[in-house]
Amino acid sequence: MSLAESVLSERDRAVLTELEALTRETYQLWNEVWVGFSWRNYTYDHVMRVRNLARTIATRESGDVRVLEFAATLHDITKSYDGEILMRDGQRVLDPDGFWINAKLPPVRQNRVTELYDRLGLEGTVHHHSGGEIASALLTDYGFDADFCTSVREMISAHLKPLASSSRAGLSLYDADTIDANIGLPAFYRNIQISMHRMEGDYAKRGEDLVAYLDQNLHEYLANYLSDRIPTWNEGKRRDFVPKLWTETGREVANARVDYLAGEVEGMVAELADFAYNVEHGRLALVRRFIVNRNNPSLTAELAVLDAWASNPDTTPAARDLFARYKAEVAGEV
Repeated sequence: MSLAESVLSERDRAVLTELEALTRETYQLWNEVWVGFSWRNYTYDHVMRVRNLARTIATRESGDVRVLEFAATLHDITKSYDGEILMRDGQRVLDPDGFWINAKLPPVRQNRVTELYDRLGLEGTVHHHSGGEIASALLTDYGFDADFCTSVREMISAHLKPLASSSRAGLSLYDADTIDANIGLPAFYRNIQISMHRMEGDYAKRGEDLVAYLDQNLHEYLANYLSDRIPTWNEGKRRDFVPKLWTETGREVANARVDYLAGEVEGMVAELADFAYNVEHGRLALVRRFIVNRNNPSLTAELAVLDAWASNPDTTPAARDLFARYKAEVAGEV
């Protein structure tokens, strides 16, 4: 048992297991696959990765891991209510705290979370506020004391913008949430999916076949994507996101992820010289897999499927190392 796990009682772990299942169920109450920059199966994977990384950061930063485990599990519990960003006179509509306001996207099915959302009158609130209220109500129903419920609510409420009063664990949650969505291998996977989604929309508008294009031009597409777009995108994370992180550990993790991905992308570009082999057995095989399997995908499920590929003797050592690093970042290891 890890140090982080040792702070959880047997009952804590049992409740967390139920809340994980409730969280997973909640994201499936909507039929929409894509909204904004996320797809339906993305959010649960993101939440679990954030919890893993936040736990690691908070442990190193001496934060309250017990509160964090619950706050991280529930921090995006109402995220699926966020529809498209509201615009007025060409500008994003903001709430009094300066957060973007989304159109409400109602679910087509109901569960315990959506019933609470309606009963508590949370429509029109940003998901960090509504999520905190839902978490507090759920944990109260489970019999947790008022102070604990308040701590979880406050941590979730600050996960988009920490407060002067935010704890080390709260800052760890903010950093982990920012890193997972924007920096490192899970963020690279997300970039692939967003890029493909945009291309599918563009090709559909023109009445063209994206599948046929990729079948015939994957080498050309990857040459541009990996040589130009991703290096610029990756280095931009160091400039735009790392300075916004609050913990020393978070900044160390983020910089290490930027450096690692930069080196791996250079390796992918080098693999283009022997494209036929590496698109089957090298790092490029992972990228192709992620491009091809883009129908509401799950990174966790993809990695499970790829276990057999990674253990194949024909898979290159560099590709096996990249696969292992993917699993490590998903697990929140640093």
